[in-house]
Amino acid sequence: MSIIKKERIGVLSIIVVVLLITLSCTSAVKSSSKMPAWIDSLYDKNYSEKNYICAVGAGSTRENAVNAAFSSLSQAFHTQVESSLSYYGISSADSTGVDDAVYSDSESMIDQSQLSSKTERIVGGEVVNSYVAEDNTVWVRVAVNRKKTAEVYNKDMKILESEVARIRKQAKEATTPLSHFFRLLVALPSAMEHQQLAEQVRLLTGETNMPLLYNLEHELDVLAGAISVALDINVSVPEAEIDTTEIQLKSAFMALFSDFGFNMVEQTTLKHPVVVIDYSVVDAELTGGRYAHVRYALSVQVKEGSAIVATYQKNQRETALTAKEARQRALRLALNDAVHGISAALAGK
Repeated sequence: MSIIKKERIGVLSIIVVVLLITLSCTSAVKSSSKMPAWIDSLYDKNYSEKNYICAVGAGSTRENAVNAAFSSLSQAFHTQVESSLSYYGISSADSTGVDDAVYSDSESMIDQSQLSSKTERIVGGEVVNSYVAEDNTVWVRVAVNRKKTAEVYNKDMKILESEVARIRKQAKEATTPLSHFFRLLVALPSAMEHQQLAEQVRLLTGETNMPLLYNLEHELDVLAGAISVALDINVSVPEAEIDTTEIQLKSAFMALFSDFGFNMVEQTTLKHPVVVIDYSVVDAELTGGRYAHVRYALSVQVKEGSAIVATYQKNQRETALTAKEARQRALRLALNDAVHGISAALAGK
């Protein structure tokens, strides 16, 4: 074979090799440009839905993508917990027999429909996949191990169980049913937090934990059901508004204490615990301006004989176009605040 022919063959061989390399590289680019399956499907054999909770996020940077993924993960989980807690509240709440039309803003500290999740981010999340698209968008997948995360929550639940047990033991040292009730009520926030964690564990693993909150509610209901409470209402308002003010105060506080489970009675004897309510409203001494200003004071004492079991006080100024409107606004806000404030005060928060 001539040297010229050998050179031609060599050149052709080089061209073929270059073409093969080029085709190979082109094929690799096209393959890498394909979006990973986990962006759409979330779960695969490495991260199954049975063992993990996954979420995907995208952003202009890896940090933004990670934040987006964790945000999506926590929001989805938070929504499930909220839904579960709401269902728990509706299914476990008993009717108080109080006419909601009388005072629709009344709420009970132990109304479980008010439970809400404090979950902001599920613990134990990690980035398991990342991908940069042709437009430089960064995609990441984060995963949370269901079992490991549930173990963390279970440890927190054990601490809360111990706290509730401690409070329950101290409450039994009370000398009267009323003081026993309010001492035990202090455990309610811890029991509610325990319920939140229990719902998270159930959604993670399907594991059902001991009904700590339900048992505490039942114990409180039994105690309250054996206690009769009377109201003693005193008002200092313009004479024309005395009857209306007393009716609204009575309706609000009867609804509130009925929600706690107490039997409401007229103050006929001194053997019943008494809720002493003092409400006053006066014109605020402000000069000038087109608005009327008033200042109200609400004081509540739960008394058993000469002993004061719990107290609540609120003072505030309110403004409206007329003095009458300002007084009406003051009473309405005082009652709304009292429903929440007294519940917290009675529960020792």
